[in-house]
Amino acid sequence: MTTDSEWEMIGALAGRAGLSISRFLVERALESRDPVPEAEAPSGLPPEVRRRTALATLVLARVEERRMADAGAKAFWDDVVAREGAWLDAELDLGDP
Repeated sequence: MTTDSEWEMIGALAGRAGLSISRFLVERALESRDPVPEAEAPSGLPPEVRRRTALATLVLARVEERRMADAGAKAFWDDVVAREGAWLDAELDLGDP
């Protein structure tokens, strides 16, 4: 679980980057595991913070997926995942693995 102090640190880093916290987390999660150092400070978060953040994101997604299925909205969930996956592929030019 991410601590309050970690969220504060993430918020401060996001603010310095001029990004929302969610955008900051997405960008950092998609970076390589060995980020290039920035001019004044190392880039990114420590590996244990990145792992906890990724885990929290995955858990929240799984809970929301289950909630949607329980509400009979599985088709809606699948549509959202497909649309956002297509957007992410186009945005980051990831293509198929």
